[in-house]
Amino acid sequence: MRGAAVIPLVLLGLVAGGCGGDKQAPASTAQQGAASVAPRRVSSFVRVSFPEQGVSFGRPDGWKYEQGAPPLLATMSSGEVTIAVWRYPRSGTLPRTLAQLTAAKDELLRAARARDRTLKVVKAKGTRAAHHPAVVIVAGETVAGDRRTVRSTHVYADGGEVVVDAFASPAQFPKVEDPVFRQVVRSLRVVAPSS
Repeated sequence: MRGAAVIPLVLLGLVAGGCGGDKQAPASTAQQGAASVAPRRVSSFVRVSFPEQGVSFGRPDGWKYEQGAPPLLATMSSGEVTIAVWRYPRSGTLPRTLAQLTAAKDELLRAARARDRTLKVVKAKGTRAAHHPAVVIVAGETVAGDRRTVRSTHVYADGGEVVVDAFASPAQFPKVEDPVFRQVVRSLRVVAPSS
């Protein structure tokens, strides 16, 4: 589905150091105005690889899974929970030091606040993910009139930025953050693209 219902997937990353300019919106199973719909329980993860992009990760088994067209690699969704994985080629120096990661985080937050004045940051920090420098932002946002909690992880490596955007209704977010969202990020592997 394209449109406003999937804005949180792209909101935190549409700036320099974030996700690029023109991009399609990934599919979402979230239903505007519907009661909170619980996602399917995840008992295992299935490894998927995109060697031409240098990215692989574990996707939740039993969730709806769709491959995208670059820069969108894939979406995974169940109930009111959606995860999208993107890879953007980057020229120039990628953030590596804590100061550079802080600057990238600040730029991501500026862009997010410009797009959504209701944005409430829960956590934002420079860190490491997939053995590479990264920025993680967790925030509450308004999407198509509904509140969503978003966890956006930006990994800087091998001439690109890999972004894992994960969002859920506030009621579902605590139930899926560690066992699903963080697990997808923990499983993430980023290497030089094969093409």
